[in-house]
Amino acid sequence: MTAAMLLDFPEDILIYLYTFLDVPNILCLRQTCKRFNEISNLTIVWIHAWENHIFRKGYPFPPKIEAERTERSRARLRIQNMSRAELEQRTRHAYRLARKWLYEYPIQTNLPDSTFKPLLPLLPHRDINWVVTPSISITAVQFVRSVRRCPSNLDTEAADESILVLSVSKGIWSVLTIWDVPIFLYGNDNTQQRPRKCAEWSPKGGLFTGLCLNRDHSSEADLAISVVCEGHYEIGLFNISDAGELLSICTIPSVPTRASTLTEEDSLFLQAMQPMKPMTLSGQLLAMSDDTASTVIYNWKTGAFAVLEHEEDEVGVWKHDHVIQVVFAYRSVLVVRAKSVHLFPEPELCLASPSPVEFTDFSTPPGLAIYSPIANHTFGWVDGVSVVPTYSDSPVYSQPGTLRILVRLQSDNPWMANEHSLDLYELSLNPNAVGTPAYGHEQSTAIECPYLFPPICTSRVSSTRGPLRCTDLVLGQCGTAIWVKPGDRASHGLLMSDVYDNYTSVARLNELESDVSVSSTTESLVAGIFPGPLNPEEKVRTRKICTNVSNNWTALDYDEAMGRLVLGDATGCVRILEL
Repeated sequence: MTAAMLLDFPEDILIYLYTFLDVPNILCLRQTCKRFNEISNLTIVWIHAWENHIFRKGYPFPPKIEAERTERSRARLRIQNMSRAELEQRTRHAYRLARKWLYEYPIQTNLPDSTFKPLLPLLPHRDINWVVTPSISITAVQFVRSVRRCPSNLDTEAADESILVLSVSKGIWSVLTIWDVPIFLYGNDNTQQRPRKCAEWSPKGGLFTGLCLNRDHSSEADLAISVVCEGHYEIGLFNISDAGELLSICTIPSVPTRASTLTEEDSLFLQAMQPMKPMTLSGQLLAMSDDTASTVIYNWKTGAFAVLEHEEDEVGVWKHDHVIQVVFAYRSVLVVRAKSVHLFPEPELCLASPSPVEFTDFSTPPGLAIYSPIANHTFGWVDGVSVVPTYSDSPVYSQPGTLRILVRLQSDNPWMANEHSLDLYELSLNPNAVGTPAYGHEQSTAIECPYLFPPICTSRVSSTRGPLRCTDLVLGQCGTAIWVKPGDRASHGLLMSDVYDNYTSVARLNELESDVSVSSTTESLVAGIFPGPLNPEEKVRTRKICTNVSNNWTALDYDEAMGRLVLGDATGCVRILEL
């Protein structure tokens, strides 16, 4: 068939032929003639490309639509609401990022074991850095969201976006800053603009004890942050506009205050609770916890709340158990602490006072809801934990799957071997609990646990032991993870070449393990790819991203859908890396 005969086909047949092409071939065909260029600029072509080569394969795709979609049709609707230019850009970006995760770059070696093929570092293609406050350490840094910045012509390839980044510095008192970082999706690095400070907030004499961002961008409250000032604790709720402005919404007590409808015993219980810090903000619900045993689920719109509390370690003795993460799971709440993991039933909230809104119906005075865990587990003392929910392949995305838990154990024993590990666990959904009625005050003890305890260890990644300022680790829904690996305590290794620096490769459990870990005195940023859509093998792969000779990283955040990382260090510098 000649090219002329192919061009004689009707447009709908040519569009159908495009569905058999992957993204690079679509772009190549676009350059052959004017008609193919016009067809490749149709929205329907990129909808098919997204569905066939991104969505069905489970690759990460920006924006993060996973949390908002309940049916396949809703996901498609959000894609159709994008402009053609944005859909093409994001599909091309997602395809390039997935290929980068999937493709291995072996190094030629002279090792006797010819089956061992270490990988080259996962080099970022863009590095943006700036100084917040010189010599003032960064204690927290997080991505807020991406904001589309389209020119007047929506179909131009020059459309770009901005990343809103939150940083917290701690000097005499804490300072929170919102930054606008312009990003050009396709190069233009020569015209890259510097990050712009949009807002700054620092309560005089106050220190921040915790903060969390709302991943539901349709919610009014984007940020919850706890502040202690002259012995007074409170939590502030803020809205962050697309322009980066920080707008105060309300202030709530760090411990729910006495409600007029509660009993004297319940009121005394609340007064004895320690100040809380915000851990998870989802819509109108705020989960806040102390560092002993209590977690409060609070509806900041209505003032209703419930208390989740596990049992004492010893009678009358509460031991310090630092809270790391609170997850709203399937009909339950998972509270992860430094020494324990507790699963609580989905609580019913009762009204508290004072409340941001007025209530007139108190015909049925509620009591204080205190829930005990329905399951628990301990990994021992942990240094870092990241928990993400996964979803089944069912067309109904509201059906939950397993909870994946990435754990790095803590060890202060100086006589232990230098080897260390990060372990991936899975909490599978209990098939007997799916479809059962929601939890209530009287039903909670009779209904089966939504997840099968204890969690099962499925993968292990070897690392090295050593001191870390940044113990954060982030696991994505598609199985990629980012963490900081400490430098080896040994000053010299057995191998002279540095091509193996910070490379580890460990097989899945219950199979033959083969790991290589080479000494390095500097900490490094490492990416792990666990078995899943971005790693079809049964072996965990790790890739070094970069090293830090100063050993001063203090904070980390990772956006899997966009392939972006942000790091803060002790000198006041913030750095964004794009993979």
